Amino acid sequence: MLQQLTATVAPSAPRAGFAGRGTVLSIESARRRRSRRPASRDVIRVLIVARHAITRAGLRRLLEDDAGLAVVGEAASGDEGARLVRSTGPDVVLLEASCLEPDPAASTRQLAHRVAVLLLTEYEADDRVLAALRAGATGVLPKDSHPAELASAVRTLASGGALLPPRTGRRLIRELVNTTPTVTR
Repeated sequence: MLQQLTATVAPSAPRAGFAGRGTVLSIESARRRRSRRPASRDVIRVLIVARHAITRAGLRRLLEDDAGLAVVGEAASGDEGARLVRSTGPDVVLLEASCLEPDPAASTRQLAHRVAVLLLTEYEADDRVLAALRAGATGVLPKDSHPAELASAVRTLASGGALLPPRTGRRLIRELVNTTPTVTR
């Protein structure tokens, strides 16, 4: 049915593209072209690492709505993300927690030694999140955050800051207090 519809519509469609603006590109081709385009000094370059394509597309849309942010690539796993970090040079990696399996520390470590890592998670204080923080992640953003908080979190990390939701901070403090020897005078 789709082939029939295409055959019917195609002869009447113009071949040259949109009114002198070049040829029409596939979505994937446009993304590749955009990620190769050099970002200006004022633009924060972001790499998205998320297991599901629909999640990556949604995150890309939210980030690209902000003129100060440029998505330079997408990856479906930590390994693929590490390769893209080397080739695209992002300022921040947005890492969805589902990509932390099977080893949260290793997944984060491959990315964090080169760039700031913002972990996007629905479980702010679980063991995987803490392992990712120990391995070098510099921020955690809960998935139930307002969409506007995503751009703000990316900016915070790009400027050298860190970001922890209250529940994660409380758990880290509890663990620090429980593992630090008491100083007596």
